[in-house]
Amino acid sequence: MPDPDTLTDGRKAAERLADAIRRREKVVIFGDYDVDGAASSALMARFMRHFDITAEIYIPDRIFEGYGPNPQAIDQLIERGSELIVTVDCGSTSHEALAVAAERRTDVVVIDHHQVGSVLPPCHALVNPNREDDLSGQGHLCAAGVVYLVLVNTLRVLRLRGDPRAASFDLLSLLDLVALATVCDVVPLKGLNRAYVVKGLLAARHMGNAGLAALLRKAAIGGPVTPYHLGFLLGPRINAGGRIGDAALGSRLLTLDDAAAAEAIASQLDELNRDRQAMEAAMLAEAEAEVLAEYGTGEGASVIVTARQNWHPGIVGLIAARIKEKFRRPAFAIAFDPNGRG
Repeated sequence: MPDPDTLTDGRKAAERLADAIRRREKVVIFGDYDVDGAASSALMARFMRHFDITAEIYIPDRIFEGYGPNPQAIDQLIERGSELIVTVDCGSTSHEALAVAAERRTDVVVIDHHQVGSVLPPCHALVNPNREDDLSGQGHLCAAGVVYLVLVNTLRVLRLRGDPRAASFDLLSLLDLVALATVCDVVPLKGLNRAYVVKGLLAARHMGNAGLAALLRKAAIGGPVTPYHLGFLLGPRINAGGRIGDAALGSRLLTLDDAAAAEAIASQLDELNRDRQAMEAAMLAEAEAEVLAEYGTGEGASVIVTARQNWHPGIVGLIAARIKEKFRRPAFAIAFDPNGRG
């Protein structure tokens, strides 16, 4: 475990989170719609809940809002009384959206792992091991891995401030979420990532997270949880909500302690995943037929482009990946809306 203070802005972010807990501020967690975003959001929400802060989780709609914070959403969250916005697995390049928060004097803490430009967005703290001035050497972490380090630091700050609740919080029990995100985000399994997965699998086998336990039952996993289960059985089900359903289902599931409520959401995600599989199979058959008709084996093509009007925009990324794998060429899959616009 590296010293969390080696992350640029790591202590600054931890102190701001500790301030929010002490002041009992209204905190909103703005996450991404994939597994890493859902796990990161749940990590932060569970931590805050231990300190009697019920943080709202906001996950943007993949199709209507796109990736990351947008000005309209940030403005609405502030109108509803948000005093601190924490972005997880997004925010590093959201200049316009975070400028809205800055203008309205609302602090934003960004915790991310995506590539960052030389110009940083306006925010209270930006913790990202891939920012140019970060020397932590942890650029291989997924967002949940970075969030975990920030929470380690926050717990340390709270202990130094004498908060009695800090001593009773078991951060190790949350490593199941970090392992899930690390495997599903396909980051290199080296260094801290490997430790996260090894220890996280042990935590997952204790079934302490009601949402994960419900999803494991839906996936009919009988034996001990393995990386394969995380990456190929749980991950696709959580992602299905963001692709073709309610993008917030995954994060909601992973924050639940109520077994009955978790079972209901796990059933929804399981059904959505079956629908996603059926749609993907039909779309892939159409795409492959189009490629064969236009490009043949694809050997003479420098790039392959395939498109249909009735394809689901949440699945075209998967289709492009399958075409790339089969024909060994860069591939684009495009979904047009009913009005013929891309």
